[in-house]
Amino acid sequence: MNVCRVGIIGFGNWPRLAYAPVIKSMPDVHVAAVAARSEATRGLARDTFGDSLLTFENYHDLLADESIDAVMLALPNELHAAAIEAAARSGKHLFYEPPLANDEAAAQRVLAALGDCNQVVQADLELRCLPVIQAIMGHLDSGEMGGPLMARIRLWCDWGYQGGPWLDEVEGQSFFLWLGCWYFDVLDALFAASPTRVSVVGGHASNGRLMDHGWASLVYPGNRIGQFEFNLVAAQGAQIELLVACQKGEIHADLKTGAWRWRGASNDWKHASSPASEPMHGFEGMRESIGDFIRAIRTGVVPRANLEVMRRVQQAAQLCADAEPQPPASASGR
Repeated sequence: MNVCRVGIIGFGNWPRLAYAPVIKSMPDVHVAAVAARSEATRGLARDTFGDSLLTFENYHDLLADESIDAVMLALPNELHAAAIEAAARSGKHLFYEPPLANDEAAAQRVLAALGDCNQVVQADLELRCLPVIQAIMGHLDSGEMGGPLMARIRLWCDWGYQGGPWLDEVEGQSFFLWLGCWYFDVLDALFAASPTRVSVVGGHASNGRLMDHGWASLVYPGNRIGQFEFNLVAAQGAQIELLVACQKGEIHADLKTGAWRWRGASNDWKHASSPASEPMHGFEGMRESIGDFIRAIRTGVVPRANLEVMRRVQQAAQLCADAEPQPPASASGR
């Protein structure tokens, strides 16, 4: 089997701690190049992958290198649109972080560029790849529960408790474009449709102009409804839970542990466990998500987080961003 030569664009904490351990464990994948702005970061990349690593200051130079088969893109959100467009036009297989862009016009340009691709294109929507989500989807496909009528994805975490360390980078962005795509994607896995309308309520506790707690309610075709409940200012830890009400029963799942249960017309709960492999950087599903990307390159199968999925997820995030209440004038950066 030929080794897949991968280039990474951006080498901050996320690719260093979430990508690198997974890729280094794959015998048929080799990180051959990294593009990063600073020499210090490029030095960290050489420390991680070895002195033979090709390093570039400009990611366009990496994209022009014909020895690279695939690129994984992890840049700050404001740089996503231009970099994803350039990567799409390079002809290399592409793994990228949502969102596509921070505004709708730029997102449409990126979608057009991705739509012209013949190579594998996958968004890093790792929650969709979780074994527990796949198990729930299989159970729903059996027809035993009937179709989903409503669902709620719930994120409670301490990422912004007393102010997030990332605030300077993201405070001017919409919460939903910054962090919402992964959770809207869980709703999309259930409903496989774009929402027709949304409403948003939320507040600002510890993170200035960034909304850090609230709800987004979404209406999908067929009067199915979804909700994303978020609280970034919980005192400790992280919880990610999914509740689904179906025509013939209900499902409850803990996406962190993979434990889930369901019941039909009777009150008897049936329990199962579908845990993820070892979490990377504290995020379950990363090993499965990257594995999906490499598998799609090897076999030609369409990845779970494909372009049509990302198109719907980006639209859901944009609709909610447009519906966000304005922060109070008193909101400050810290």
